[in-house]
Amino acid sequence: MNFLLDILFPKHCLGCNKEGLYICKKCELFMNEVNNIGNLAFFWEYNGIVKMAIHQAKYGSSYDILKELVSKKDFEIDKNAVITYVPMHIKKKKQRGFNQAEIIAKEIGKKTGVPVAKMLEKVKETPEQAKLDKPARIKNLKNSFKLCGRLSLSQESVLLVDDVFTTGATMEECGKVLLKAGFKNISYFALAKTV
Repeated sequence: MNFLLDILFPKHCLGCNKEGLYICKKCELFMNEVNNIGNLAFFWEYNGIVKMAIHQAKYGSSYDILKELVSKKDFEIDKNAVITYVPMHIKKKKQRGFNQAEIIAKEIGKKTGVPVAKMLEKVKETPEQAKLDKPARIKNLKNSFKLCGRLSLSQESVLLVDDVFTTGATMEECGKVLLKAGFKNISYFALAKTV
């Protein structure tokens, strides 16, 4: 099916418009890597072509860009962990048609063989975080997330996935819910980090 779509609607590089990939090998050189911080892992700086790609995926409904971004790097994940993702409010997910963090998490799961589970749900509709400063982001997200039903704690380690890490308010709030549920080790991953 993807083969047919690629013929009918070929991918073009967001940087140079070359046919084949959303970010060609030449333009990959402009994807600046960023260092991990403790239990926070990232691939790239959220600027330039990376920012363009994530924006296009989210707002241009080209979510296969996210799959391509995940395919560009290798992952080292505890095989006894479970992967989960930052949820979207149901209204926003219906509006967009997908949750970008869920797509990234599932691609990581496919690549590593580590199971992916929906563990959290967003119960409070909030204004977009991108338009807020850090104190407003923290206040905005307070009590916005809860656990999805009853979860088995057979895995003590969780990898929480999102698309972009800005202030950490979203992941911090989700992490609090997971810790309260009894998970011992929580690691965090985002494709990109603002700098």
